[in-house]
Amino acid sequence: MKTKAIYKTTKEALRAVPLPQNTRTYKVITNDQLIDLTLNSIVGAGFKVKEERYTSARDGQISNGRVSVASVSDKEMCLEIGWQNSYNKQISLKFAIGAHIFICENGNVCGEMGAFKKKHQGTVQEFTPTAITEYIKRAGDLFTQMQKDRETMKQIQVNKRTQAELIGRALIEEEFITSTQLNLVADSLVRPQFDYGAPGSMWELYQFVTEAMKDIHPTLWMENHIKAHDFFVRESGIITPNIEIVVPAPGSHPQAEIFVADVVG
Repeated sequence: MKTKAIYKTTKEALRAVPLPQNTRTYKVITNDQLIDLTLNSIVGAGFKVKEERYTSARDGQISNGRVSVASVSDKEMCLEIGWQNSYNKQISLKFAIGAHIFICENGNVCGEMGAFKKKHQGTVQEFTPTAITEYIKRAGDLFTQMQKDRETMKQIQVNKRTQAELIGRALIEEEFITSTQLNLVADSLVRPQFDYGAPGSMWELYQFVTEAMKDIHPTLWMENHIKAHDFFVRESGIITPNIEIVVPAPGSHPQAEIFVADVVG
């Protein structure tokens, strides 16, 4: 019998993972710095931390952090800040604004407006602290947009033919779910575990998908959740407004010192 992989970990364990060396083509962004910068920026933006969740794989070489924010929420979901990091040069640094769904603990990640990714090269060590700080400052606006997206999706009814087409495309065209996850979605359509307040809607189908993605490998967690969000927003015909996030040039933001001081070696 195959043992189910366990990806959950603690921030203390992520802080303790041995660091790789800086090279000409690889610049280290440490888990320690990402954890502290995210938590400090959340508090600095006037928010309050509610809960922290961390996952890792490959002996900590791949890591994810998710922080729920208590002060930006409604009755169904709250703001969530997420990041992904690697020490093995296999994936880029990623950061995103999202939402944590209370009833099922699903994670929805806002893609086009509230996310960035950057290779561990060039100016990543200078860019990252400033970018994260600025994105978190605008997180409230992004969460408001996600609330609007949710309400729009709740009004869109999808019949069985449309459900089949969307889930089939998610598997074959968009490739953000697997055949195993597709089966879990199909089961939810017949025997839903949770009530998302909009039976037969696009929103419910979206949540069935993210429910099926709960145990996704940490390497794929953020990228596939961003793909899922963008897919359902696009298929719902939602026109996303331009919420501009301006990232100051490296060195022009005082909080950049938090990050750069320990990274350059």
